[in-house]
Amino acid sequence: MYQATLLLSSGPPVAYCAPLLPQSNRSLSACYTCGVQRSNHRPNSLTGITPIRPRRAFEEVILQLKQAVAEGRLAIGDRLPHERELAKLFGVSRQSVREGLRMLEAFGVLSARRGAGPESGWTVSADGTSGLSALLDLYSSLQRIPFSDLLEIRVALEMLSGRSASTRATPEQKAQLLAAAQRMVGITDAQQFLAADTEFHVTIARVSGNTLAPVLMEAIRESMARVMLVAFSKLEDWDSERELLATEHLEIAGKIRASQGDAAAEALRSHICGFYGRVLSDPASPSASFLAM
Repeated sequence: MYQATLLLSSGPPVAYCAPLLPQSNRSLSACYTCGVQRSNHRPNSLTGITPIRPRRAFEEVILQLKQAVAEGRLAIGDRLPHERELAKLFGVSRQSVREGLRMLEAFGVLSARRGAGPESGWTVSADGTSGLSALLDLYSSLQRIPFSDLLEIRVALEMLSGRSASTRATPEQKAQLLAAAQRMVGITDAQQFLAADTEFHVTIARVSGNTLAPVLMEAIRESMARVMLVAFSKLEDWDSERELLATEHLEIAGKIRASQGDAAAEALRSHICGFYGRVLSDPASPSASFLAM
């Protein structure tokens, strides 16, 4: 017997055994009695392969437009060709093109101007935050993500943003933040106050120098908005709470303006945890245990 080794183009070497036979009339099948074995005796590495699912046409539209954005061939403000022309370019139906474009619109990547004039059509949008906010809100609801988890992430992000804004924000940006806090003093309507409150906290993230921070902050805030409105409605003394929150915003803005990073971060933690500690009444909830930390 002798052992030979086959070097396959994919995979490790394969060894097989064959007898040293004299020239005879034996059939070829009788010559290879040892079979084929991998030299390292490992199980076949292709056992986990599953059938490839062909992409639907609209998914291919999304993928190619995504690649165009990633490679810089499409940028914010660029207008896409009309749907009929896109259908020809992609080689798919207008319905498939429209389905892909609407999906990207839901993600906040594209915006549409309806009509038949020269300004109508699809444009690459800068409003990706709205898409992320909607997705996070929906995902949080579907997965039943505890409010305490959202709150914990928000506090961590707020503290990081406040500390960074204290050292990275320009004097002009710090002045804008202070002005945003001052505008809240005269707002009495709960929904208007919530909108101004969101703008204040997103502004802190925006001037932190981290471009992802405001995107995440706005998405998290949107996911928490319903709880905040319900909390506002349950307050026995809304005016006192509103005045307290507005005062704390002024203090936070002042610490950031004075470049007191650690003090600003602690003021933000105390501000957020203090509010939810007052309005979340269930002491057994995960939120309550987090707020007590």
